[in-house]
Amino acid sequence: MGIQQSGRGTSMGALSPMKTFALTFMATLIIVSSGFSQSSFEERRLRLLKVASGERERSFQTVAAKTLLGADTSYALVMLDSLSHDEAIGGMFYSYSLIGCYLHVRHLLPDSLHRKVRDAYRLRTMYRGDTENHWVMYYTGLYLAAQTWPSDGGRQWFNGKSSSENFREAEEWLRTWFTISSTIGQGEFDSPTYITTFVPPMLVLYDFAADSTMKKYAGMMLDLLLADFAFEHLKGNYGGGHSRDYPEDIINPLAAPSTLWAWLYFGEPEFAPWNETRYRPRHRGGWDPVYGALSTYRLPEIIVNIATDRATPYVHTETKRVRNVIRFGDQKNPPVFKYSYVTQDYVLGSLHGGILQPIQQHTWDVTYVSDKPNNTLFTLHPYYSGEELAMFFPEEKKFLADEVDRYHKVYTNPNKWNSSSPDEQTFQHRNAILVLYDIKPDSKHKHIDGFFSKNLDVMNQDRSGWILCKAGDTYIAFYSLRNFKLIEEEVNWRWRSHEPRNGVVVEIGSRAEDGSFERFQNRMVALKPALIISGHSVMLRHKTRFGDTMEFVFDGRRILNGKIIDFKEYRFFNGPFAESDLGSGIITLKYGNTRRVLNFNDASTRDYTVE
Repeated sequence: MGIQQSGRGTSMGALSPMKTFALTFMATLIIVSSGFSQSSFEERRLRLLKVASGERERSFQTVAAKTLLGADTSYALVMLDSLSHDEAIGGMFYSYSLIGCYLHVRHLLPDSLHRKVRDAYRLRTMYRGDTENHWVMYYTGLYLAAQTWPSDGGRQWFNGKSSSENFREAEEWLRTWFTISSTIGQGEFDSPTYITTFVPPMLVLYDFAADSTMKKYAGMMLDLLLADFAFEHLKGNYGGGHSRDYPEDIINPLAAPSTLWAWLYFGEPEFAPWNETRYRPRHRGGWDPVYGALSTYRLPEIIVNIATDRATPYVHTETKRVRNVIRFGDQKNPPVFKYSYVTQDYVLGSLHGGILQPIQQHTWDVTYVSDKPNNTLFTLHPYYSGEELAMFFPEEKKFLADEVDRYHKVYTNPNKWNSSSPDEQTFQHRNAILVLYDIKPDSKHKHIDGFFSKNLDVMNQDRSGWILCKAGDTYIAFYSLRNFKLIEEEVNWRWRSHEPRNGVVVEIGSRAEDGSFERFQNRMVALKPALIISGHSVMLRHKTRFGDTMEFVFDGRRILNGKIIDFKEYRFFNGPFAESDLGSGIITLKYGNTRRVLNFNDASTRDYTVE
């Protein structure tokens, strides 16, 4: 595939002056006339653009919103002039966000800014980074920039490669990423924080890729990313286990960047996230969804329905992958097994445990519907080590922990809320989860922590050993097999156990499943989980309130009602809304009698939807 010229005139995704006027008029009309309850996507996207166009934040997204809505355009042009030589923005973020902004607004720019934008890709060093999201942003920007200036030699590029060389490299990497993501999964999967580094590059690639096949792959990737969110979405929350998550988003799910994307594409939560100080005391993740508001991409209705229909509880399983292991492992990308149970009131979800993603792993939680912040409960082992980091990063392991701590601040902190750990494993069946801990003597932190939000309506420590909680229509029963204490903090109670070998049993209920909270409590206090420690073996056994027997040996078998759990049954996707075999590259989305097939082996089938 050759490079195709992309000139300054109006093209896919760009708006003519007449369309700019129409957009401004429509946005103003909708803002005035609509209360935005049950708003449509068109209303939400125009509202987002209107709000972003009034921001003074220096970003390429606000430049695009201001310029296309004709709001404070003189300031927008000054901002773009300043950003065109800004060295403070990471190279990979700069690579895609500058070209995305430029291709949307270039028909409205003076010649001086055309030259400055072109010079940015010649003069500014753009490092590609060291993670999956970095490479997606970097290569998307490089692809579109090389397409935009197709005939330039190496002297016109920051890396000394010609336009054709940059184009071929970027195209090859993106096509490889599409294949990996659709066959064995993303390494940085299902992240409420990092979703905003994957969706925007694919939006600008979809809008501006001149090659029709690349455009189709970008569209399928958008469908896949947003469907993957939809399976575990609940009222704006991104439920389940996550590869990477910031501590502040873990303890306050509706403050994560994913919530603004949920609002834009799914219409939930009903409130506009940037106005809700309960949830967003700071606006993080920037205005990345502006590229969604400007895009010609439209989320298929089947994915909207999957994201919002919670009439019937369901189990959804997935297989993802560990990011590239470069040392201390015998597989480059070991599988990650995910299990989620989704209802109208809560999502209980988990990863199977171990080191699956360094630094920011979130192994399990229950996230429940609430009109209050901090609507979650979970436990973790706050682990860190140079060896963990050396599995994934090439630097000497002796220095890695301190280096990571410089950038992520909390990596070595004993009170952190995100962590992988080789000493933590889970076993989930529907609304019950067993979590086993076997903390080794050489571990830096030898305690286990849990998060109990102060937004709980009820939190009772029963003499049976169960901690019984109620949050709206969601009920939670929590049992620690060994000693613990509760420490009061600003927004939560920190549950802490200094027992290195411990087990936690959690069952979730609701008014719909159990009737009254009193009935739920009575059923739970009658149960007595068992922790069996024998030599080097740690085993947890529990019979749930619905009569299912779960047995779990650390580093051993998970047994449900006498049957050994086979992770192969998790498939790539397996649930009422999706099915896919690992390695197939074909994902079938399902809702009622409708099917939508994403066939990454043949991009021509993207629009294949059957009623």
